[in-house]
Amino acid sequence: MHFKRTFFVLIFLVLAKLGTAQQKELADRIIATVGENIILQSDVEIAFLQEQSKQTEKVLSPDIKCTILDNLLLEKLFLAQGALDSVVVQEEEINAELDRRVKYFTSLFGSKEKLEAYYGKSTAELKDEFTEDVKNQLLSDRVRGKVFSGLKVSPKEVKDYFNRIPKDSIPLFNEEVEIGQIVMFPKVNDEQKALSKEKLLRIKKEIEAGADFSLQAILYSDDPGSASDGGNLGIVERGELVPDFEAAAYKLNEGQMSEIVETPFGFHLIRLDEKRGDKLKLRHILIKPKITNGDVLRVEEVMDSIAHQLKVDSLTFREAVKYFSEDESSKSVGGMMVNPKTGAPYFEKADIEGNLIFTLDQMKVGQYSDVLNHTTQERTGEMKKGYRIIFLKSETSAHKASLERDYAKIQLAAKSEKQQQEMNNWIELHKGNTFFKIDESMKGCAVLDKWTKETK
Repeated sequence: MHFKRTFFVLIFLVLAKLGTAQQKELADRIIATVGENIILQSDVEIAFLQEQSKQTEKVLSPDIKCTILDNLLLEKLFLAQGALDSVVVQEEEINAELDRRVKYFTSLFGSKEKLEAYYGKSTAELKDEFTEDVKNQLLSDRVRGKVFSGLKVSPKEVKDYFNRIPKDSIPLFNEEVEIGQIVMFPKVNDEQKALSKEKLLRIKKEIEAGADFSLQAILYSDDPGSASDGGNLGIVERGELVPDFEAAAYKLNEGQMSEIVETPFGFHLIRLDEKRGDKLKLRHILIKPKITNGDVLRVEEVMDSIAHQLKVDSLTFREAVKYFSEDESSKSVGGMMVNPKTGAPYFEKADIEGNLIFTLDQMKVGQYSDVLNHTTQERTGEMKKGYRIIFLKSETSAHKASLERDYAKIQLAAKSEKQQQEMNNWIELHKGNTFFKIDESMKGCAVLDKWTKETK
C-alpha cells in the first residue's frame, strides 16, 4: 500500500475537507527525524484520515499508521539522499508544476474565481503556501525514478514468482469480463473552422494594433485552464506540447507572437515570453470551433451503420476498430479496454462504471451493444462527448489464479515484488548516510524494523 503525498490531493484538498477545527485536534509533535527533515504526528494522522475517507464499508486498522510512517520515512530519505547527490529542482520546474496543478483544479471548479472562493485564498497565495511541498515532491520523485529506472520482469521471473506461491495460497479471482469498444466523436465542420479562424484573425489584428495579449486571452480564449491567467501556460519543454503547437512555439523569439496555428484542440495564437535553453514560457489564445447539431447527427448515423454491420457479421470487430475507432488507448490494443487499476484487460464488476454494468448485464459473450453515449476527459481536463459500441469478448467465472489464464495480473504482482526488493536494497545501501530517529510510540511497528536495524 502506497500513500504518495501529492500536494493538492493530500494537503490542498484533504485539509480543506477536514476543516480547521479537526486539524487543531490532531497531535502535532515530532515522531520521526530523517537527516534535517522531520515527520509530525499530524502528518501521519492526516494521511490516515485521507485513507479512511476512501473506505465505504470498513474501518482501517490502526496498524496502517505504521505503513504510512514507513512511506513518509522513505520520502524523507529520498530528500536527504537527493541533497547528498546534489539533485537540483529548478525554480522554473516548481512554478510549472504549481501552474499545471492550479490549471487542473481551475478546470474542475469551472473558474479561478470559484477555486479561490472555495478556499478563501488567491491562487497566488495557494501557490506560495505549497511551493515547498511541490519542491520536495519533485526532488523525491526524481530520486525515486532513479531507483526504478529500467526495472523490468522477464517471463521466467513471472513464472518463478507464481511457482513460489504455496498451493493453498494461490489467490481466488472474482468474476471478470473482457470488454472491447469502438469510439467516435463528432467532427467540427469546415464552416465552423473558418468562423473560428476569422475570429482569431480579428483578435490578432487587435493585438498588433496595440491591444494587450493577456487581456485578449482573458476575454476570448476557450482554454479554461489558462484563459483566466491571461493565457499563461507556464514553463514548458520539448515533448510536452502537441507537435504543431510545439513547432510554432520554438520558432518564436522572445516577445514575438505566432501566426495562427491549428491543432486538434482548435486555433491558437502563441506568444513567447521567455526562453531559457529548451524551456519556454508561453501564453496562448485558443479559439475552439463549435460542434453543431448537424455534426452530432452525422456521427450518430455512422455509428448506427457500424452497429448494424457488426450485428449482421458484415464487419468484424477488428476491422471496425482499425478503420473507425477514435479512442487511441483501446485502439492500440485491438479495441480492448484496459483496467486502469491493474493494467490488464480484465474488469471485475466493482471496477466498471454503473451505466456500463447495466448494458453488460443485458449482453451475452460475443454480442455488441447498441450505440451508447460516451464521455471522456481530455488532457486539458475538459469533457469530450461522443458515442461508442461495446463488445463483450469474454466472461470468466470466479477461479483460482493460473499462469496461463492470468499472466498479466501475475506479471504485475511479480513486478511489484521486484520493485519492493529493489527499494529495500536501496534503503539498506543509503540509510547509513543519514541520521534517523523514530519516536518510542512507533517502535512496535514491524514494518519499521528496516529503519532501526544496523546496516550490514
